[in-house]
Amino acid sequence: MTDWEALLREAASRVQEVSGRYAGTSRGVTKIGLGAGGDKTLRVDMETENEALAVFSDVKDLRVITEEKGELGPKDAKWTLVIDPVDGSSNFERGIPFYCTSFAVLDGPRLRNARYALVRNLTSGEVYYSEAGRGSTKDGKKIRTSANRDLTEAAIAVDSCRATVANITRTAPLIASVKRQAHFGANALEICLLAEGKMDSFVDVRGRMRITDFAGGYLIAREAGAVVTTIDGGELDPKMSLSERFGLVASGNEVLHRKILEKVR
Repeated sequence: MTDWEALLREAASRVQEVSGRYAGTSRGVTKIGLGAGGDKTLRVDMETENEALAVFSDVKDLRVITEEKGELGPKDAKWTLVIDPVDGSSNFERGIPFYCTSFAVLDGPRLRNARYALVRNLTSGEVYYSEAGRGSTKDGKKIRTSANRDLTEAAIAVDSCRATVANITRTAPLIASVKRQAHFGANALEICLLAEGKMDSFVDVRGRMRITDFAGGYLIAREAGAVVTTIDGGELDPKMSLSERFGLVASGNEVLHRKILEKVR
């Protein structure tokens, strides 16, 4: 039987070691090509991904979806592993201390079948971990989403990167209604801030979110009590493909979630 928790922790530890070695160096941020997702690949991206993939090399019946190399293994595999070796690599490149590594393991080909997830903050070493049905932890301690139901007291993360004017206009009523709006540049880690109650919601109406940026944080947030839907309030179940793009709203509780959906619909 595969010990997924041990494998995920080992992979995250290896990524931490490589990223730490390259942090603040020109060598780490050298552009060496384009990844399968279409973004530029930095040396730190490729080397952390290689280290992570090596940990799972002996796992049988495995499909891997990863930021740089793309989709590996049979599409009908029992297990699907989703990896973003450095989520927030633009922050890494600029020396902004907010980036992470993100992993999710699915028992099958759909997001609803997520079983294990781990996100590691690569600047602090903090580890968020979740197993379906068993809640979520940060460094071994249980975490829960915010109970705040008051929109005027809410702190929300809104990803408006490369948003159209129409996207920005759509979020304007929401931003005008809340206490604080922010975006830190690493979606998986921002969703973990939602999971531990530091942020009240995460919103992306652009339709640009990718599964590699989202899968790890999704299970951690959901198991911590978050409500996660499409921007229209429907079930969020995107295809497991790097070509898939989607929007979403994730909130700490159902009451706040309904209020946010009303603002962005």
